[in-house]
Amino acid sequence: MSETQRMKFLEAMAEAAKLIEFSQAALNRARAQCDGEVQDSVNLIFRRAFELKVKSEWLRYTVLGKIEDTEANGRQGSDRRVGFDRRIASMQKKILAVS
Repeated sequence: MSETQRMKFLEAMAEAAKLIEFSQAALNRARAQCDGEVQDSVNLIFRRAFELKVKSEWLRYTVLGKIEDTEANGRQGSDRRVGFDRRIASMQKKILAVS
């Protein structure tokens, strides 16, 4: 990736991070106003938004060279029992360590 492409990529990822944060805030407000099956659906959407945020931060830190991209390509998959991608927890720990 050239330096120009890298800068444009990082700028776009920063914009995406802001939009994800706005979406999470809106989902929190929606979650507070509903119950039952609707709340379960909103919780699932919120969880996916959180996963997207962590993965996008991971990608940004990888491009910046702060983190090596070994964890993202591991064989560990999604844990369907709780509907959570298990890689997210380890990705988030490494992101917090370099932040």
